[in-house]
Amino acid sequence: MRIKWFSLMFFAAFSSPGIAAEKNYKICTAGGYYAGADDKFLSGLATHIAQKRNILNDPICGALWRNAHKIGAIVSKTGKIHDEAEGNVVHDATEFSSKVYEVVGSKINF
Repeated sequence: MRIKWFSLMFFAAFSSPGIAAEKNYKICTAGGYYAGADDKFLSGLATHIAQKRNILNDPICGALWRNAHKIGAIVSKTGKIHDEAEGNVVHDATEFSSKVYEVVGSKINF
């Protein structure tokens, strides 16, 4: 019984930081996508956020950014998503964009 409890606590303690780190890297995917699509506002904002999180120069962030950049360039020209991996990148980028515009819209009292 103690071993099961210990295993559960061990898993919970070490799985949470991994989930948080994964979420941090979504900004790299979104930024790369918008850089490839030539959206300077959203790619610049993603760059700024990645810098604040100290992950912009991380090799994982760089790889995600480069991959998403290629996808952003292709999807912005063709308007087509070719596979699930591209769909995931577009989903992350769209989610980022939605959050940005939601926050900006809620803060403007015009």
